[in-house]
Amino acid sequence: MEMKKTILYIFSLVFIVCAGNRVALAQAVPEDTTCIDHTIYKERVLGYSKEIMQSTEQKIAMSNAMKFAKTAFLPRLDFSGQAQYRINDYNMDFAGYALDMAHESYSLGAQLSQVIYNGGAIKNTYRAAQIKDSIAGSAEELTLQNIIYAAEVNYWSTVAKKELYLTMCRYVEIITSLADILKIRYKDGLIAKTDYLQTLSRLKEASMNQSDAYKAYQLALQNLNIMMGVNPLMPINPTDSINLSLEKLSYVDLEQALAKRPDYRISKLNVSYQQKQLNLVKSNYNPQLSVGLQQTWGTSMLNFTGETLFNTNAFAQLSIPIFSWGARYKRVNSQKAIINSTDLDRQIALDNISKELSNSWTEYTENTRQIKLAHDAKIIAEENLELNTFSYTEGKLTILDVLSSQLTWIQAQSKYISTLLQQKISRAAYLKAIGESR
Repeated sequence: MEMKKTILYIFSLVFIVCAGNRVALAQAVPEDTTCIDHTIYKERVLGYSKEIMQSTEQKIAMSNAMKFAKTAFLPRLDFSGQAQYRINDYNMDFAGYALDMAHESYSLGAQLSQVIYNGGAIKNTYRAAQIKDSIAGSAEELTLQNIIYAAEVNYWSTVAKKELYLTMCRYVEIITSLADILKIRYKDGLIAKTDYLQTLSRLKEASMNQSDAYKAYQLALQNLNIMMGVNPLMPINPTDSINLSLEKLSYVDLEQALAKRPDYRISKLNVSYQQKQLNLVKSNYNPQLSVGLQQTWGTSMLNFTGETLFNTNAFAQLSIPIFSWGARYKRVNSQKAIINSTDLDRQIALDNISKELSNSWTEYTENTRQIKLAHDAKIIAEENLELNTFSYTEGKLTILDVLSSQLTWIQAQSKYISTLLQQKISRAAYLKAIGESR
């Protein structure tokens, strides 16, 4: 009878160790659950992202500002009118002869003017607006890359938490089955009570960890929904496995990465923008010339008869700054300092991108290499648990050895999942570092 129980015990534990995630994975997914993979998830995130919408609106604003600045090159037509009525009577004395002034006077006028030269202000304002438009375009691209990266990290972190929860379910099932068998053996007087109590203690600890894993997974699912703009509590199931193989990446040098990095383009454009601002500062102290044609109709300045007349005037206006207490020199030096500061920002951005590129490549390659190591460690831990369980039934090991091998098993499983997650996150970080949006 004892031999049958021992054989049953051995086969039960071997079945538990080799069962994989079948118990956890067999849990039915509710019918109203939305299944989604990482490609569809990114599309939905990009379609909902308020940050992308905001950057698009900013791009539209800068495009219209550029178009507005261009209108300054064109002639300007203005229409004006005025009217007044004097309440009291008034007459003007001309050498003893008084003439009554009309109570009402009015005039209408149209003026066509064209700036001929204003020191380059219009040209540089337009060039600055063009740069701002380019900056907004690059900012829109940068926002897109950041959202894609955030979506990748969010999705794969959720998948990893799902795998950790399923693994923890398997771990609890292993200990539960062991505890059930030890309970029978304890009642039959085949083992000491301490073996059974130690197993129960480990089971309670594993159950707490299972609860924590479930909570982390549910919170991750809610964050997944929020990023798509749906109800956080909507049932959702990420269908990809954490060990899904993605396209292998190759090394990209710094120059190639810089050409695709929108943030580096923005840093260069900021320098160009400040240079245009310097030209604008200088233009304020250059000669200004404009010409135009003015047509008016209305009563005369001294309105005696109330008759109206047309007046046509051509005009030219010239302004030449002469002396401003060194204002030009001071403003130019101030703007040059701003240019130098902005260029230093560009250089800092260059250093940061170089660091980000090299670090992310190292992270990606090493995490990829560690996957096999973590997988091998997982296989060894499974075999060790199986052998230690068998040896315990043979009386060669204590229950502490079995519990220790179980702990090693869950640690190896968790490390494998963590390594797969880090590889996917570092892959997304490297794509971001080289300016790729995919």
